Amino acid sequence: MQSLPCKEGFLHRLFGISESFPEHIAIKDLDVDAGIFTYRELQVKAEKCNGALQELNVVPGEKVALVLPSGVEFIAYFLAIIGRGAIPVLLNYKLMPFEMASVVGSARPVLVVTTATLFEKHRETFQLTYGVRHSLLVDTVGDSSSLPENATSEAGLAQRSEPLVLPEGNPIVSIQFTYRGMGKPLAVPHRYLDMTHAIDGMHEQIHRQGVGSVHLVTLPLHAIFGLTAMMVFPLSVGATLLMTNTLLNRDLAEVLSQHEVSFTCLVPDVIRYFNTRLAKRKGARLPMHPKLMIYSGGSHLPADEAEKLGRLLGCKPVVQGYGLTETMPVLLQSTLGVTQRGAMGQPIRGVELRVVDAQGQDVAPGRIGELLVRGAMVIDGYADAEEANKRFFRDGWLHTGDLVWRDDDGHVFFYRQRLRISKIKAQMVDLMEIEAVAMQHPDVLRAKAYIVPDHKEINALHLCVEGHAALTQSVLATLLSQHLSGFKLPKTIEVSVLKEPSHAS
Repeated sequence: MQSLPCKEGFLHRLFGISESFPEHIAIKDLDVDAGIFTYRELQVKAEKCNGALQELNVVPGEKVALVLPSGVEFIAYFLAIIGRGAIPVLLNYKLMPFEMASVVGSARPVLVVTTATLFEKHRETFQLTYGVRHSLLVDTVGDSSSLPENATSEAGLAQRSEPLVLPEGNPIVSIQFTYRGMGKPLAVPHRYLDMTHAIDGMHEQIHRQGVGSVHLVTLPLHAIFGLTAMMVFPLSVGATLLMTNTLLNRDLAEVLSQHEVSFTCLVPDVIRYFNTRLAKRKGARLPMHPKLMIYSGGSHLPADEAEKLGRLLGCKPVVQGYGLTETMPVLLQSTLGVTQRGAMGQPIRGVELRVVDAQGQDVAPGRIGELLVRGAMVIDGYADAEEANKRFFRDGWLHTGDLVWRDDDGHVFFYRQRLRISKIKAQMVDLMEIEAVAMQHPDVLRAKAYIVPDHKEINALHLCVEGHAALTQSVLATLLSQHLSGFKLPKTIEVSVLKEPSHAS
C-alpha cells in the first residue's frame, strides 16, 4: 500500500463541523415533513444509533449490514457503525431474495439494519445460516411481540445514546459488492483514510464546496459513487445534503434553482430523461447557482448529452468522471481547466495509470489498450477471492478490464469493456450471472447473454438460449424475474429449440 497524504479522515472532519457549525443544516429531506437535521442533530442521532448497536452487543470488528433506502436512517447508522469500530456492509435494498442471499452469504454480517417490509422479503436470508445473528427494524412502532426472536424493533430498545469513537489509523469503513464477469459478487473493502484521500482528489478538481454549499443527492448511497460523492464528501466539508427519492417526478430546474444547489451527480440515463423533459419545459429559464456543477458517472455519457443539459439549464456542461467500486470511485475527471470533448478526464492527484496491449506493454497515445491503475484510493484486493485477485491485481496494478485510449495531453477516452460485464441503468450486470440463472431451468441446455447498444448508445441486454421443445420465452422471463433485479432482465429473449433425435420404429 502506498503512503497516504491524509492524516485525519472524514468522520474527524464531520465532528469538527458539528462543533464549529452545530446549527448548520446537514440534511434536508424533501420527501419528509420533519426532514431537516442540523449537524449537531445528525451527530446526536448517530449516537442514539450507536446506543442501539451496543444494546444488540455489536463489538468492534464485526460486520453490520445496512439494507435501507437512502435517507437519514442510512446515514446515521453508517456513521454509528464506523464510530463503534464495526464494519458497514452496504447492500442494495432493491435486490431480489436470490441476489440478497448471495451477498449476505458472502459478507456474513452479525446484524442487519433494515425495515419491516424488507425483513419480511428476506426473512429466509437474514438468519444465522447466513451469519446473521439478529435484525434491527428501524420503522416498526408499538408492540413488537409479534416479531421473531432474531428481530428487534428499534422503538423497543432503551433509546440510550453512546458516543462515537473516531477511527484510528486506516481501518475498513465499508464493504460493497461488484461484479467482474465471474458470475458471482465480489466483496470490495474500503478504508478510512483511502476514502478521504479519494474525495479530496475529486474536490481539488471542482469549485470549492463547504458550509453554505447545497448538494442535491441523486444517487443511491449504498453504491460507492453515491456514498463518496453524495454523502461522505459533502458531510466532510459542511455542505447541506438535499435529499429526495422522487426526483424523477419533480422539475429538476425548479429544484436546482429554488434550493440554490451548487453540486450534484446524475447518471447518464437520468441526464437523458431530464434532457427530454427540460426541452419541453415552458416558461422562462430559472436562475441557477453561479457555480453550479453537475457531475456524471456510473457509465459512459455521450458528449452531446452532457452539453445539452448545460444548455437547457443555463449552466456549464456536465463534468464527466471515471472510476470503479474498487477505486472509491473517481480516478479520472474532467476539470474546470482544459478539457477535451468526450473525454472521461485526466487522473486526479495520487493516481497513476497505464494503457497496455495484450502483452502488457504500454501503447502510444491514440492506440487502444486496457486501462491499468494504482494509487492510495485503489483497494489492495477483494475479500476472500483469491482467484479474482490473481486475475485483476498484478504487480501492484488493478487491471480494470476497460479498453481506452489517450490523446497527447493525457486525456482518457472510453472505448469499450472487454470483460463479460456491462452497465445497465448505471448498475453493474454480470453476464455470467444471467446465464447461470437461465441454466437453472431443466429445459435449457445452453445460454448466452450479450450487450448491444441501441441508437442512443444505451446498453441493452439480450439473451439467447438453446433447449428442449417445452422451453418458451414466457417461462424464461418468469424464471429470470423471480431471481434477478429489474435492470438485469433481458430486453429480448431468443429461444432456439433443438431437434429431438428421431427413433426408428
